[in-house]
Amino acid sequence: MSIARGFTLLLLFLLAGATLNLATPSAQATAVDAGEDQVRQCIYLFYDEGCEDCILANAFIANLQKNYSIDVHRFEVHNTSNWELMVKFFNHHNVTEYDVPAVFIGNEALIMLDEIEARLPSLLANNTGWMCPSYNSSIPPYTPASPPLLIIFGLAVADSLNPCAISVLLLLMVTISFSTRAIWKTGGAYILGNFIAYFLVGYGLLAILQSFNLPQYTSKVVAVAAIALSAYALVSRLPSQTRPFIKKVINSISSPLFAFPAGMIISLIELPCSGGPYFLAMTLISQYRVTQAELFGYLFVYNLIFVLPLLVVLSLYMFLNKPAIPKHLIRYASAVIMLVVGAILLVI
Repeated sequence: MSIARGFTLLLLFLLAGATLNLATPSAQATAVDAGEDQVRQCIYLFYDEGCEDCILANAFIANLQKNYSIDVHRFEVHNTSNWELMVKFFNHHNVTEYDVPAVFIGNEALIMLDEIEARLPSLLANNTGWMCPSYNSSIPPYTPASPPLLIIFGLAVADSLNPCAISVLLLLMVTISFSTRAIWKTGGAYILGNFIAYFLVGYGLLAILQSFNLPQYTSKVVAVAAIALSAYALVSRLPSQTRPFIKKVINSISSPLFAFPAGMIISLIELPCSGGPYFLAMTLISQYRVTQAELFGYLFVYNLIFVLPLLVVLSLYMFLNKPAIPKHLIRYASAVIMLVVGAILLVI
């Protein structure tokens, strides 16, 4: 299989994942929830042993425990201390008729079977019971954990300081011999191609990762992998078999129109050299409950950081007339950042 065909198949595979993710947003939410540990919730159930509705309420809650992680604290109201506790909860919620079954979850009071069956599932879905109820204070609303942005964007910085991508851009600048304005357009189109291809790859990766129920310790695995990648970054190079193909693609660029798809193709070829931090960042994001808008935001900022050094190199090339780029220092900086990010993620 030729290099071009292999990377075309890779792009199509990731695009298929991205398309599936866009077409089924509800499935995405389910996948994200599955990747995130369920919130353990707490409810108080007050009941009377001789009450038929109490038996039904208890069975209803037991059935909900199949889908939710619930600690059910049961209080039989013939016990004096349990009765006194129930009265305190009723008074806290300004309820004057003491009826059972009664369920207290978060700041909510569900009195009698009908209300329990009608409201409890949605309250559990919203993680209302993330703290045990109290009769003398309010429970703050549940705030889901968000991806560790400092870690993710730290990986983006390490990813952006990539000698592979910078070397290819410099090769493009040396190869083309257009006017200054044309070089701006061609270089910009090439970088835009990098940005869009990398964005789509990230979205496809997330679509695939979200289909797995990754374990709780995934972030620790990512931390160890980031530390390992910091060492790999010191020696990583473009595979020798891809270099002739890259040169062939660059030599075929005659205008910004061709530079754009060339940027997309070359960014895929560079994945073995540059894709490690990106994969780790997408793995971290897939562990959290995120909306589509948040997902696009993370990908946009990550990839903006990724192409920023390319924009800087393009500007330096234009204004300083072929400046010397310290690629060995860039390589060391990338390795140090990944080492620091991995260490932080391992500790938190």
